[in-house]
Amino acid sequence: MRRNGLKQQQPPHPCAETAQTHQSSGMPEGVPGSQTPAAPILDTPTLLLLLLLMERLAKTEREEGPALPSIETEEPIVESMPLAAEQRTPDIQHPPPQPLRTHRLAVVLLVVCVLISMAVIAVSLLPLVTASATVTIIPVQREITTTTTLTVVTTGAANAAQQHIPGRRLSSLTLSQQETVPSTGVGHQPARAAMGRITFYNASPATQTILAGTLLTTSAGVQVMTEQDAVIPAVAYPILGQVTVPAHAVLAGPAGNIGAGEIYGPCCRLNVSAVNAAFGGGQTARSYPIVSTQDLQGVATSLVQSLSHSVQSALATQVQPGETLITPVPCQPKVTSDHHAGDEAAQVQITVDETCSGKVFTTHAYHDLIKQSVTQEATKQLGEGYILTGDIQARIDHVTPKGQDEVELAVTGTGTWGYQFSQNELGHLKTMMAGKSETQARAVLLQVVGVQSVSITLKHTTTVPTDTRTIQMVLVEML
Repeated sequence: MRRNGLKQQQPPHPCAETAQTHQSSGMPEGVPGSQTPAAPILDTPTLLLLLLLMERLAKTEREEGPALPSIETEEPIVESMPLAAEQRTPDIQHPPPQPLRTHRLAVVLLVVCVLISMAVIAVSLLPLVTASATVTIIPVQREITTTTTLTVVTTGAANAAQQHIPGRRLSSLTLSQQETVPSTGVGHQPARAAMGRITFYNASPATQTILAGTLLTTSAGVQVMTEQDAVIPAVAYPILGQVTVPAHAVLAGPAGNIGAGEIYGPCCRLNVSAVNAAFGGGQTARSYPIVSTQDLQGVATSLVQSLSHSVQSALATQVQPGETLITPVPCQPKVTSDHHAGDEAAQVQITVDETCSGKVFTTHAYHDLIKQSVTQEATKQLGEGYILTGDIQARIDHVTPKGQDEVELAVTGTGTWGYQFSQNELGHLKTMMAGKSETQARAVLLQVVGVQSVSITLKHTTTVPTDTRTIQMVLVEML
């Protein structure tokens, strides 16, 4: 009867787990954000090969070691007489073999783990002392601006080849707004003398003349003066000769506003008498508010502007997604007021009624034509090697209605184009700089087409490394 030999299974060594962890995470490739390091001392395939050799070494050790003694052994049967009890030799106990080879394997594994750890540390620290260069390049950028004319077509098909973009007409609407403001004008009225008429009567058979400027006085002491000669015809009995001439109060003011007949009776000379009609219009000087032209125009302009924003908001409810409202919206304003310019009034009320009809265009078609126009101009000016950076900025400079169905837009488009370096070009630039001083490398790069400015940072060296793998190229776009 035979017993199966016992096999001992070796547990995984902690160092081997550490090596696997480094293998999965990967070795650092250099100082972050600086350059690509030199080739690592212990890469992943080499580490796997070492682990495989260790496993085979352990297997060989197990196979060459002596087998443990079996628990049951077959002894040959010998026919002999039993010996006396005192003559029997006691069984010799053989000690089990010492696991010397196992201890030796553990030592080897420990040494290998230490070497692996040192290699990992060395690879981690190697980029810190490796010569490197960081080259920052700002490529050439050019702003391209062009002006074009687009036509919005609200009926029929729009032909993009003729710079047409599709659009549609919105429903017209009328908005009203009213505002009352104080009058800012000031009127001035000087003092004014009362005006009236004097009738002279002549009882003489001869014609008589009363010269202009003759003073007549009322019973209250108010003096009036005639303004022209009064030639009074002779009496023709029973009718007295008479004539009427204008006159005015000597002193300005309301005191000259005398009633009719306050001058009555003989005057001036024999057989002549005078009678006055009512005088009026005499007043003192005064200032008063009036409606000025600026009052009407200023309020009307303000209301029109306010209505324009309201109109855009009202028309925006008719604009569909993907459409753009053409501004300014054409409107027909009507301005009315309760007073005219020059009227005496403390305040004035202005009303504006505005009727507007808006149009919209398709947004993507508009931007496509602008981009096409600016791109063609950029290719014409810059040639190949440049690409658009950012978006095209479009601005409508002028809107011209063309009948009921078309609107002409004068548009300015602006875009920025930057030079685009390929990987092959960047590799060639590295080769051109390798081994040169910072000043020489900068001078070389500034001569390259597409380079606007250069910044070079050297680390652990005074010249650009000859190993192009340690040269990092950084391209910066100026926004």
